[in-house]
Amino acid sequence: MHKGWVIIEHIYQKIEKEKLSFTKGFAKIAAYFQKHPRTIAHNSAARAGELIGVSETTIIRFAHQLGYSGYRDFQKDVQQRLFKKSSLSVYLDSKDIDQSSDQPVKNLIYSELKTIEEAVSSITEEKLERLVKALINADTIVTAGSQASHAFASWFAFALDLVKGKSHLHSPSVDNILLKASELSEDDVVVAFSFHRYSIDTLKFARLAKNEGAHVIGFTDSIISPITEIADDVLQIHLHTKSTLDVAPVVFTVLNSIVSTISMRRKELFEQRIKYFDSMKTEGLFMQSFLDFN
Repeated sequence: MHKGWVIIEHIYQKIEKEKLSFTKGFAKIAAYFQKHPRTIAHNSAARAGELIGVSETTIIRFAHQLGYSGYRDFQKDVQQRLFKKSSLSVYLDSKDIDQSSDQPVKNLIYSELKTIEEAVSSITEEKLERLVKALINADTIVTAGSQASHAFASWFAFALDLVKGKSHLHSPSVDNILLKASELSEDDVVVAFSFHRYSIDTLKFARLAKNEGAHVIGFTDSIISPITEIADDVLQIHLHTKSTLDVAPVVFTVLNSIVSTISMRRKELFEQRIKYFDSMKTEGLFMQSFLDFN
C-alpha cells in the first residue's frame, strides 16, 4: 500500500500496533485522539494534556511510544497529514483495475459503483431527511465551494434553482463576501462544500453566513474537517482515499438524489416551473430543429 493512500490512518495504525502495551493514560490519549486529532495539531503538549485530562509528560511519553522523537515531531506529522498533503498523491494508488483486461474502463465504472454503495451506506436516512427539509423550507439557498469543491457547489446551485428557485452560487472572485453574507437571514440556507484541502474562502463565507443567522449545511470528507466546527448540519462522505477526484461520484450521486427528492415532494412547484420554462421564447438561445445547425 502506498504511504500516501491513507492520511491520518497511518497514525491510527501506529496506535493499533502499540495499544496492548498502553498505560491507562496512553489509552485515554489514544481514544481522544481518534475522535479529535486536531487537538494535537493545534495545541502545545501542555494544552493538549489539559484538554484530554492527562499530564504534559504523559502526552510527550505517548509520542515517544509511537516512535516519534518528541511531541513536536508527533504534532508535525499530524499537521502535515491533516492539512498539507495534496489529495492527488493518492489518486492513482486507489485504482487497482487491470488495464490489460477486455473492458478496463467499464471495470473502473463497476468499481466506482461499489465505492458509491459503500460510502452511502454510512449515511443515515435521518440525516438526509433533515437536509432535504432544511432545503425545502429555505427562502434562499446559497452554495459555496472553491478549488475541487467548486464543481459540487456550482452544479447543486444550478439544479436547485431549476426545481425550487432562489438558489445561487457564491463566487469569491466576483461577490463581495461581506455584502453577500449580510443579505442572509435565519430563513436562508448556505450549503458549504469543504473537501480536502479545505479552502479558506468557503470557511470564511460559511462563518459569516452563520453569524447572520443562516442555517449552514456542510458537505465534507472527515469529522476533523474545519467546516464541522461551523455548520449546523454536516454530511460526511468518507472514503478510505482522500482524493476529491475519488469522492466526486459519491457526492454527485447524493446531491442528485437530494434534488430528485425535493422535486418529488414539491411536485406542484416543480411542474409550474417546467410549464414556465417551456412557455418561454427561446429563439436564438437553443436549437429548435436540426435545420438550425446548418
